[in-house]
Amino acid sequence: MTYQTIQQQLDKGWRVFDPNRLTFLRQVLQWVGQPDQALTIIQIAGTNGKGSTGAMLREVLRANGETVGHFASPAVFNDREQIWLNGQFVTETAWVSAYEQLHDALNCHDLTIDALSYFEVWTIVALLVFQAEHVTYAIMEAGLGGRDDATHMVGQAAVVAYTEIGLDHQNILGQTLTEIAQNKADLITPGARVVSDLAQPDEVLTILKATTAAKQATWAAQPVAVDVKQDTPAGLVVSVAGERYQLGLVGAFQRRNLGVVWQILAALETRDQLSIDVATRRRGLAQAHMLGRMQVDPTRHILWDGAHNEDAVQGLVASLTNWKLPERPILVLGVLADKNYQQMLNILLPMVSAVITVTPNNPRALSADALAKTVQAVAAEMPVTVMDQAPLAYAMAQRTSPSQYIIVAGSFYTLNAVGGFS
Repeated sequence: MTYQTIQQQLDKGWRVFDPNRLTFLRQVLQWVGQPDQALTIIQIAGTNGKGSTGAMLREVLRANGETVGHFASPAVFNDREQIWLNGQFVTETAWVSAYEQLHDALNCHDLTIDALSYFEVWTIVALLVFQAEHVTYAIMEAGLGGRDDATHMVGQAAVVAYTEIGLDHQNILGQTLTEIAQNKADLITPGARVVSDLAQPDEVLTILKATTAAKQATWAAQPVAVDVKQDTPAGLVVSVAGERYQLGLVGAFQRRNLGVVWQILAALETRDQLSIDVATRRRGLAQAHMLGRMQVDPTRHILWDGAHNEDAVQGLVASLTNWKLPERPILVLGVLADKNYQQMLNILLPMVSAVITVTPNNPRALSADALAKTVQAVAAEMPVTVMDQAPLAYAMAQRTSPSQYIIVAGSFYTLNAVGGFS
């Protein structure tokens, strides 16, 4: 079968409610030869910042001469965005080759590919691709939570890193911050070095430290002072230990993610006797980029950000405040129905001049009509336009001047629906 045919047939649902799921996935991993055991794995979990943290880490390691695999989700435009291999998306040929190995292993045990979900297939395929390419480091981002996430099937990680943990997917992970933190903490594997964003709430850090001890892992988190020197749409400049770094990513909140990257690098330097100097870090950080994460087109004055929950929206608003734009931007917004979108609106609407609502490309999407009604309920005077054809949102945005920004946000599935990336 072709790559496109396979993708159309995969089950896009989540299977995180089966308490025996991980046992089964680990069995499947054995059937395909335990590719995880041939890899040095760095797992990244958290609510916000996983992608940015993984991208910065990936590029610094590459700048140091390492071969690096990076598994991240969700994709924005092309599914192959989820598997990075030495700076490139996985090829369709390499993906299909790994898939066929998985497919044949399942058939040998009287199972079909329907036994696995889309995300489970992609996780195993990523591990097989990384093994085949003999990567030095495999960066694996958790997809949903930690305890029951498919990435938890790996036997042992060298480092488990936590970005900001907040309220998200409460219908699955838990109703409180404590429950969500425990779910994510349960990703920790024995022997791992555990690091964390230390700006986490105290209850989150308490859970991470206790779980680290219970799992016989090592708490390796250490404070990293990251000072923001410049935060504009043109870029972010920070200082760490007296050295200045120009980041390829924008948004002042990246300082927290960079602190996690520094901790991961310190853990790897201790574990693997690496020595990553300032010049190498500068090269890597300048190269780091992400599709749809505070991605700016300064020529067209468009900002794409997959901010999909309260904390992520707070980060977006903080950057807009720092940038001191001459005019309030126009917001193109689409959200998923299972998010706390009313609170997102409370944060976003005071920053914008008008809203165009769209429907994201996802079965869980809130309709553009329903979102527009919520916008009007929150801010009755806000101009709102419903755009049934999301790609036409740019044409609908009537700017008051060429310098006025258009912001596309609310979900990565919104960015997929609207398009327009350069």
